[in-house]
Amino acid sequence: MNIVKIEKLVFGGYGLGRGENGVVLIPGVAPGEVVEYEGDGSQGGAAVGRVLRVVDKSPKRRDAPCVYAGECGGCGWLHLSYDEQVRCKKEIFLDCIDRIGKFERPDDIENFTADEFGYRMRAQVKVDHQNRRAGFYRRKSNDVVRIDKCPLLVDEINDVLMKLNSGMACRVPDNFKAVKLLAGKNIASYPRIDGLTGGDTEIDVAGVKFLADGGSFFQSNRFLLETLGRWGSGFVDGGYCLDLYGGVGFFSLMLADNFDDVVLVENVAAQVKAAKRNFAVNGKNHLKAVQADVERGNGLAGLTKTRRPDCVIVDPPRPGLVKDTRKWLIDTAPAIILYVSCNPSTFARDAGALIRCGYELRRWALFDLYPNTHHIESAGIFCK
Repeated sequence: MNIVKIEKLVFGGYGLGRGENGVVLIPGVAPGEVVEYEGDGSQGGAAVGRVLRVVDKSPKRRDAPCVYAGECGGCGWLHLSYDEQVRCKKEIFLDCIDRIGKFERPDDIENFTADEFGYRMRAQVKVDHQNRRAGFYRRKSNDVVRIDKCPLLVDEINDVLMKLNSGMACRVPDNFKAVKLLAGKNIASYPRIDGLTGGDTEIDVAGVKFLADGGSFFQSNRFLLETLGRWGSGFVDGGYCLDLYGGVGFFSLMLADNFDDVVLVENVAAQVKAAKRNFAVNGKNHLKAVQADVERGNGLAGLTKTRRPDCVIVDPPRPGLVKDTRKWLIDTAPAIILYVSCNPSTFARDAGALIRCGYELRRWALFDLYPNTHHIESAGIFCK
């Protein structure tokens, strides 16, 4: 019998315990709990366990408010009270800063939260063509669990789920095992579903209009869009701004009035086209979008030959800044860097590199864009 006490939650959403054979990572637990578990593989060199029984429950444990909990692999923290989720995410983030970033951090960090349900306006729904059902994968499996209503999704996406499971899954092309959905004035999807979704949609964020197609990346939490987009407004400004990994222009437009000129840089042609369209729709003639390889320093060189940017915005994918981009950023030395991150470990690494090269972390924040999951969104403003 394997019994262990959970010390804390760690990056990735697991609970960490120390058994007779060393560290074990166990999902679906809460700090302070004592659980009985069995082995369930490994993760990053550490043993992974599966809970058989909770011997001593945490007062922060709750009955998961979802009928699919335990079957669907989409949400890992539904069993935790929301205040505990927020506390644990902050603890995990700061632990990454201390272990990986190794810099003296500011005294406190802002923490933005909103409703934990009905927030998600973007989703990737899995489709099982053989059984004519749609939903999300079972944990550690490619089996599709039929989901008619997910408590995290906006009503409009849940309506699409219900209709797919009521006979319309056959309208999804056979060669697509997943459908990307984006909710705005209407539901857009990739691929488009005949009679159910459109190819693109319009999203209004505090009066700023965004046109995006179903396959576009767009921030998911409808309650925190304005908060995230405007957060840096009082701290970032100047003549010339570069917005790297700019997508369809979210940060460029939300911060447009802070700069004389903004150039969005993105390596996906469709995203560049969408950004140009969004700039035109909003009448922002001082914003431009170019296609270039953000992850190669020489791909950015032409944008700084005659004019050094006063500010650079970076919102990289999960791996953070690749070495070439990080070196380019440090060599370019803009007065202000706004760094938005979906991965605390790579944010910690990159923040440490910037600070060791003379930057000061002037302001930082956590945005709980993904309640009931372990995902952590953060942002920092670095100044020379």
